[in-house]
Amino acid sequence: MDLPSAEHDDRHDTAGSFGQAVPARPSLPPLPAMPPSADSLAPQPLAVPAARPEAHGLRRAAVGLTTGIAHTVGLTFVFLQIRLNSMGPGRAAKDAADIHLRLAEQGWFNSVGDLAFILTFGEPWPFLWVSVLIAVLVRLNRGGPAKLQLALSVATAFYCLLVCIAWAAVLLQPGWWLLIAMGAAGAFVRLVTRR
Repeated sequence: MDLPSAEHDDRHDTAGSFGQAVPARPSLPPLPAMPPSADSLAPQPLAVPAARPEAHGLRRAAVGLTTGIAHTVGLTFVFLQIRLNSMGPGRAAKDAADIHLRLAEQGWFNSVGDLAFILTFGEPWPFLWVSVLIAVLVRLNRGGPAKLQLALSVATAFYCLLVCIAWAAVLLQPGWWLLIAMGAAGAFVRLVTRR
């Protein structure tokens, strides 16, 4: 009787020792599905899409320090409107008129005043109120369109600065009422800003 060689033992044939075919191994049935765990049955939080970096940068520019200072000055003028309207023929009114006359000697000051008058159709106070209101709404609305918010914020900041220069005589007078109005305006602008 012949013994198979070691070389033959290492190989796996599909044929048996007498030339008969060896049946293939039957395939195993698939594993049953695992029951769902308690964690997978719990409601999953909705995925909030991340803000685009460019929109975040535009938003930061819209509510940043530069526009914030201009909006604070505009809001200061809104706070001071009652005081300006109630200024009688006292020393404060005389000082404001003197400062205004000295500034009027400068050509650029008259140009800024004329531009503010033209842009507001001769009604600077209602336009200032609307500008400050739009600035506050832009600062409160964190989820609005970033480009539109930036355009509105810059436009209102420009107008607030324009009125500030045109009425610089009021800001150049030292007084506790001016410091209180500026402090309150700055605190309010900071309070309503949502980054």
